[in-house]
Amino acid sequence: YGGAPSQCVALRSCGRAMAGAGVSDEALQSMITSLTAVHWTCWKSHSDPTAARALGRLRGPLTELMGYVVTSVLEEMRGNPGDPQVQAMGVNMLRAMIKDSEALKRIVLAGGGVEVLVLGVQQHPTDEDLLTGALEAIDELHGLASLLQALDHLKASPPGARAGLWAFARAAKDRWAEVGALPHRETVRVILSTAHAHQDDYRVLSTALELLADLMMEVVDMRCAFSDLGGWPWLLQVMEANAHHGRIQLYGCKLLSALCRGGCLVEAHMSETVTVLERCFVQHEADECVLYWAFWAVQQLNGARALVNPMRNGCFKTASAMVAALKSLAAVTLGESDGACAEDMPAVVAAVVHAMDMFSERFDVLYEAMAVLGHVAVFVLGSSAGASVRQQLLPCVEVAVKALLHVMVTRSSDACSVQSACVALAGIIESCPEASPVRASIRAALLGGSGEGEHLLAKIIAAHVSNDSLQMALMWLNGIVVGVGPILQQMAQHSASHAVQLPAIRTLALLYGERIELEAADLASLPAALQSVLAAMRRFPENIVLQQHACYSLCAMTEHVADVPGSVSDEALSQCAVAAVEALRLVRGRCDGRQDSASYNALYLRKEGTRCIVAVCAMRPSLGRWLRESGLQDVLADALRSTADSVWDGRRDPEAEETLRLELLALSYVLGPPAILEALRRWGVVKPAVVRAAADAVVDLARGAMNRKLSDTPDPEMVAFAAPVQALIAAGCGAEFLAVMQVHAADEDLQSRIHLAVGFVGGCPPQL
Repeated sequence: YGGAPSQCVALRSCGRAMAGAGVSDEALQSMITSLTAVHWTCWKSHSDPTAARALGRLRGPLTELMGYVVTSVLEEMRGNPGDPQVQAMGVNMLRAMIKDSEALKRIVLAGGGVEVLVLGVQQHPTDEDLLTGALEAIDELHGLASLLQALDHLKASPPGARAGLWAFARAAKDRWAEVGALPHRETVRVILSTAHAHQDDYRVLSTALELLADLMMEVVDMRCAFSDLGGWPWLLQVMEANAHHGRIQLYGCKLLSALCRGGCLVEAHMSETVTVLERCFVQHEADECVLYWAFWAVQQLNGARALVNPMRNGCFKTASAMVAALKSLAAVTLGESDGACAEDMPAVVAAVVHAMDMFSERFDVLYEAMAVLGHVAVFVLGSSAGASVRQQLLPCVEVAVKALLHVMVTRSSDACSVQSACVALAGIIESCPEASPVRASIRAALLGGSGEGEHLLAKIIAAHVSNDSLQMALMWLNGIVVGVGPILQQMAQHSASHAVQLPAIRTLALLYGERIELEAADLASLPAALQSVLAAMRRFPENIVLQQHACYSLCAMTEHVADVPGSVSDEALSQCAVAAVEALRLVRGRCDGRQDSASYNALYLRKEGTRCIVAVCAMRPSLGRWLRESGLQDVLADALRSTADSVWDGRRDPEAEETLRLELLALSYVLGPPAILEALRRWGVVKPAVVRAAADAVVDLARGAMNRKLSDTPDPEMVAFAAPVQALIAAGCGAEFLAVMQVHAADEDLQSRIHLAVGFVGGCPPQL
């Protein structure tokens, strides 16, 4: 490379001599391998000057060499157009050379490569392999547009149609962006006309359906073109005429599922489509691939009838097929689809019950079936149909209820089945008016008519006393069927069982917390419910999760104390406050700023514990002073400090802000509203989360005071609690808010919260 000219001349002379004497196949292969090795060695060290010069010297000879190779291949193909072996090998060589090489593509194009490929296609119109290779080479050289044009030209020939569709489908899968750039109408027209020309060719039809399905999935705008060009009648006719062909049904269903996503006038062909899908379920019930896309098409079409009739006729003979059918049926929007009006529900219920009978030992089938039954029954009970129509449909609801109850009786030892039935029955009961015969029948079945003795619900509760999730479902069902009383009985009977106490406490929180107006019996049970929760808290003093839910339950109950004047004593409320403070001691000083469950539980317990204290003190403001005199304010102050310190400086945290708000409110009831001012001064500059909590606490105090008369608290020490706004104004709270407003001027949400608080406690917000 850097030697004397005489040495270079000698090397060239040696090369010409070897070429003239002939080179063996082994030597040729060795030189090609050596050239590849030189290429990789130089390429890996391309920054090295010697390697760069070597590659530079190769550029000209290699271009000349590859041009010679391409020219020789094309000349051989031109000279032997009728020889399929020459054409096939030529196509393979050209495809190998031009793959991922723009330089070789330019050389082939310059040498007339496309014309040579077209000549080979014309000479061998029935050689499908040769046609496919040639078309893929044309695609490499000119792109998908040329391939589509070639398919349009070859569509009259079965081998040409098959080769063209196959080549286009393979190319499209890797280049959807390029496919989307093709003229949509022309693309669909060529494929449809190709399929039309070969209605009896199974391979053409299946390949065309697969290609169209992929196109409709990926290029949404092509769906309109498909509809405009008569694609719907053609598709339905092909699927009907080839009902026994699994592959055609598979891709036909896949195409239907894509079309039913919208944009191609599905409604006009709804009835025929449902019929085609129903037939598909019947004839291909053992083909899971076909069923998958058929179920998916039903979900997109939102048609229940295509599922109901095959289910009733026993077409789904495997559990997996039945589960898929039930899942699809559950996804159908009732009242808005074919076969899913209120009047169709008896047939739906009958089909689902039949499925449960067929697979009575399969939990997966029962689980999906019970979900559908609950969904259907709730739909019927809440239907907008006339009263007479709903009355006529009640028997189908009763059938659904009996099927659910039957599962609870026959599979009472199966916790998962019982829980699924409980969830479905609870939804049905919540949809029934109190005087509904459906509610009465469920109550009679669960409680044995009179409600006395060891009824079904009590037996199941006792049988699964250690199952937390099932106990929650059973407690909730018990509560909405009978009320609070039976739950309190279960708590007393299983006082040592955490698995019973926690679900019972959560259920009481839901029953008292989510109902504005309570039943008279539940109101009468309020004092006993408070004592039951307090007893559970004393029984499990170290359980953070139970303490958290218990505090929330006490809060929910306390908010109903005013509905039953005189029923809950101040002593009972003070016990609630003390229990909440003791719960806070459980996490006193514990960090809640980490990303783990223990940290979250500490934060949530602080939130619910202080929420309980706020609710109790709002109901009896004098309890705030009692807590202070009992020396319990330090626990609240420690809770506020722990939560504030866990929030990063300059960061907002919605969970922590809600907890901080409740902690500030609790301290305000115990120490007086100016406690908020101290938090602002300590953390307001560096912690916007504390500022947000303080602003919200001020607004809550001010609004609460509007509903409370000053005469309600004649004690002079309680005036500040009865008139918090005046106390905050006197302490200069407005000025503190204005100061932190300037610090956090970029936080628009915080600015609006501070503006609202300042509106209550005085001060003139700056103009932003």
